[in-house]
Amino acid sequence: MYKRITVSLFLILMLSVTLQAQQLATPRVSPQAEVTQQIGLSRITINYSRPAVNGREVWGKLVPYGLTTFQFGNGNPAPWRAGADENTTITFTDDVLINGNKLAAGTYGLHLIVNKDKDWTFIFSKDSQAWGSFFYDKNHDALRVDVKPEDAPVTEWLQYGFDSLTGKSTQAYLQWAEKKAGFTCEFDANEIALTSIRSQLTGIAGFGWQSWQQAAFYCLQNNINLEEAEQWVKKSISLNDNVNNNNLLGYVVMAQGKNDEALEMFKENLAKYPDNWNVYDSYAEALKNTGDIDGSKEYYMKAMDMAPENQKPRIKKIIENIEK
Repeated sequence: MYKRITVSLFLILMLSVTLQAQQLATPRVSPQAEVTQQIGLSRITINYSRPAVNGREVWGKLVPYGLTTFQFGNGNPAPWRAGADENTTITFTDDVLINGNKLAAGTYGLHLIVNKDKDWTFIFSKDSQAWGSFFYDKNHDALRVDVKPEDAPVTEWLQYGFDSLTGKSTQAYLQWAEKKAGFTCEFDANEIALTSIRSQLTGIAGFGWQSWQQAAFYCLQNNINLEEAEQWVKKSISLNDNVNNNNLLGYVVMAQGKNDEALEMFKENLAKYPDNWNVYDSYAEALKNTGDIDGSKEYYMKAMDMAPENQKPRIKKIIENIEK
């Protein structure tokens, strides 16, 4: 009898310990969310929990103005956690400018000081593991930026998002209740891309001629790094000599202002690929750049005769402009 009682007490104790150690997964009042934006090869990810207005007065009430001292945590005056529950975090895969201020790649706790009738302050904290703002320590601040909040359509559930996209920047924003506030995130997109390209070309991609051509074409498209691009396209030609990379070499050289050298390259392409309409088109463009307008028109006419139907209107328009 004593042994049965002892065993029963042991099982009750173990069940109690197990229940305390394990937290059941149940629906949250403020559901978790994540939003990501790609800028070039860089990514921004914001992870947060979404409280609802639920008929409450948000700014100055639910979210107090200024700093708050909690009875829990470390007792330091703390900003709003910029969301609900755990830390709101923001991750940058590459170094970034926040409203023009440098911030290293990494994950940061995101906090916000809300003020009445003046700027709000976003805080990027090196401590991204804290629970909310209860253990906030200003000594962990990596960056603070002041922003002007805007009136916005009423948003029931807090949301983060991105707008004003360009090839190298975006505006990250928080919107809730009747307010919206955000900051600009800007990357050195071309330099990040070039660093990635150089790294990729030392891997398996470097064994294919297409990769070297693609790398050079990226530079030509963006008018950057043209001297290295010339070497890249020459590497492509050494792996597979074809009309596409030969023509690209001419354009990369021409983009550097070496028009006479480019003209000779396109002329050589004519001899190598006489059945390809595009080499006539390129040679005509090079002639125009060197001032030979009559010669340019002649070769544009030949290009139009050979070109596919979808290219003829473009070439015809160029000829018309030359004639004017």
